[in-house]
Amino acid sequence: MRLIEGYRGEGLRAISTESDIPDCEGIYGAYQSGGRAYITTQNESAKALFAKHGRAEDMLAPIEEYRKQGFEFGGVRIYRPLLTFSKRDLQKTLKDANVPWVEDPTNGDPTISIRNAIRFLIVNKSLPMALSGPSRGLETVAENIRQKSRWRNERADNLFQALDIVSFDARAGSLEVRIPIATELNGKIGHSQTIEQEHIGARLVRLLLQLVSPHHQISLQSLETATKRMFLEADKALPGHNEKDRPAASFTAAGVHCERIGVSIANPGLKSNKSNEYIWHLSRQPYQQNLPEPECTSSPALSSHYNPKAKKQWQITYPEPPWHLWDGRYWIQIVNSTAKPLKIRPLTEDRLVRLKARIKAADHENTKAPANLRELLKEAAPGLSRFTLPAIVDDEDNVLVLPTLDFEVEGLAIEWRVRYRRVIFPDNIKREAVTALPEKEFKHVKQPVITPHHQEIIDERWKEKVRDKAKKRKKKMKMAGLVDWNSIR
Repeated sequence: MRLIEGYRGEGLRAISTESDIPDCEGIYGAYQSGGRAYITTQNESAKALFAKHGRAEDMLAPIEEYRKQGFEFGGVRIYRPLLTFSKRDLQKTLKDANVPWVEDPTNGDPTISIRNAIRFLIVNKSLPMALSGPSRGLETVAENIRQKSRWRNERADNLFQALDIVSFDARAGSLEVRIPIATELNGKIGHSQTIEQEHIGARLVRLLLQLVSPHHQISLQSLETATKRMFLEADKALPGHNEKDRPAASFTAAGVHCERIGVSIANPGLKSNKSNEYIWHLSRQPYQQNLPEPECTSSPALSSHYNPKAKKQWQITYPEPPWHLWDGRYWIQIVNSTAKPLKIRPLTEDRLVRLKARIKAADHENTKAPANLRELLKEAAPGLSRFTLPAIVDDEDNVLVLPTLDFEVEGLAIEWRVRYRRVIFPDNIKREAVTALPEKEFKHVKQPVITPHHQEIIDERWKEKVRDKAKKRKKKMKMAGLVDWNSIR
């Protein structure tokens, strides 16, 4: 079926034995989020440690450390442990266990789908010999491709673990990484070896881009240019090479802007293990004007409830608000206690100008207020990367909050939390290399100062509560034969 649909190479691996749950992007708790005991490392030593302890609780400490830095974990995974068993084996096992075999009756109709047609050909042994022979059967082809892909992934992961992450700033989703110029990926050793270098290099580039990219999936075929510029032809950017052959210092791939910002040349006269390295800066690609900007909506949380623990005071509480996956990078949760919907949109130049003007007008005595915002943007999101930051805006498109920077306009009746999506770092990343997102907790209880309408509801409910108490007290005293002196007064 995959051959008919045009798949080639690794597209013929057949279905994966494990994967994230499909078609659930943006659903919190299902897609790579909401968990506390999910190991997000590919390092074998960490997996061995987890297997040794045998309990998720023993691995919670390092996971909670990353969670405190504002990263999500978890999500629903699908495992398919029965793929290696044939239908005949499964039927025999169930028969021996006295368990009935249930099958969809439409599976036997070859006219419904391509899958059924191919199943019909296999059952009736009508496939061409090239595909059904003992040495070149479809299962053998798929298994050979799976083994080759597994080996390439392992090689790419080993190289990824050896990279030096200089910094990762979750506030803007930007990354600086040192990449050795001389690696096993840029040595020319025949045509077949070069093909393997391209496959491994593309996987390595994908591991790097996934730290910043807004895309849920990144196709390896789309990374050919990125692989050449970052690894395969990296030595051509060194001084002394022909200017015409030198690869470009910046490019975009998978929604990520990649820029070569420096080079570290090792001194051949010093005895050091340090090699020549490039420093690459990766950040979210600026949004294109001809495409719609990413947007999420937070509806007003207008529900109010009486708090019985408050003696003479009404309090408004709000239900747990939903998480919104914005731009495929940030999970944002908003308690919108205003009367109108709020939007999550990118910070644009126009919105930034109006925000600075509002800050200056509201705090006219503090002339440094706009300058403080400018310094914050310069530190966390320099250049055009600031225009990829999420901003919570009102119905007039005025910026109220820059959640990843923990910056808000004073006097707002909203709360928020923000987390970066699940990512996989090299295991050797240093703690100080990661700039965390602000850790915030909701109060969940607010005083009824939002609207006059809310105040009227509160007053009326309070009067009803007082009347109900009076009726119950009067009834109880009447049954006891006592006089209700409060009613006489």
